[in-house]
Amino acid sequence: MIWSNSVYNALKKQRDPAYGSIIFDTLAAACGTNTGRRMKLQVLGCAGGIGGHERLTTCLQVDEDILFDAGTGLSSLDIEQLARIDHVFITHPHLDHVAGLAFLVDAMMVKRTGTINVYATQQIVDALKKYLFNWVLWPDFTTIPDVDTPAMRWHVIAHGATLDICGRMVTPYPVNHTDGSSAYWVHANGDGFLFTGDMGSTPDLWARMAQEKRLTKVIVDCSFTNADLDLANKSFHFCPQTLQNDVRNMPASVEFLIYHLKPGQEDLIMQELAVGANRPFRAVRCGESFQF
Repeated sequence: MIWSNSVYNALKKQRDPAYGSIIFDTLAAACGTNTGRRMKLQVLGCAGGIGGHERLTTCLQVDEDILFDAGTGLSSLDIEQLARIDHVFITHPHLDHVAGLAFLVDAMMVKRTGTINVYATQQIVDALKKYLFNWVLWPDFTTIPDVDTPAMRWHVIAHGATLDICGRMVTPYPVNHTDGSSAYWVHANGDGFLFTGDMGSTPDLWARMAQEKRLTKVIVDCSFTNADLDLANKSFHFCPQTLQNDVRNMPASVEFLIYHLKPGQEDLIMQELAVGANRPFRAVRCGESFQF
């Protein structure tokens, strides 16, 4: 789906004078009725770095048009598949999660006429504008070809506020990582998944999600071994013992899929997760897909 300017004008909106971004009260008006909608989740990238078991960094695709993070996993799509992407949700601004966004917008300049919509909290938008899309590291595509019809548009989101993207319901929640970082709870009419992004201990998130009956899968960071507990805590990541402690009260029916394993440490991290655990943990793989 490519949104025209007329669709934008038809939606209820407000403008942020500092950024010119449009924040919608509802996005469903652009899509019509989507009763009975189901979702497909595709893992395009899940690595915690380069050179390990997995070679592509974080990028998840829902159906053909939504991304959650835009790391190097985005490079697995061809030009026609890239042209179908309309919405990109960013968890935080680290390079392994956003490098592909820069190339995506650049590649689409001559391939499509519609805007690519990028969603993140104010802190994340600020960081990406200041340090990446700043005309030094990369052009500011929110002004190309012009500010009224840009190649990319920021959407500032609020934690706890649900967005309806053509029947896919997306709710961001705060996590303990960089300022403004988000996890995303995603569902359509049936079951759904939680993508945590990178995070350290965040008890409030698990207390909330433990009550969500439609949650069937969690894709969660576990970057370091237990020997690197201090480094994990300092960098706001999980190691096996901190992850096990955080999720101990989550329902046994929820499947936990581990991503962002540091290269060379993957096997040891997964071995440590199996010790004393009250649930199974499995490393997610690039190319896996799930239906909801």
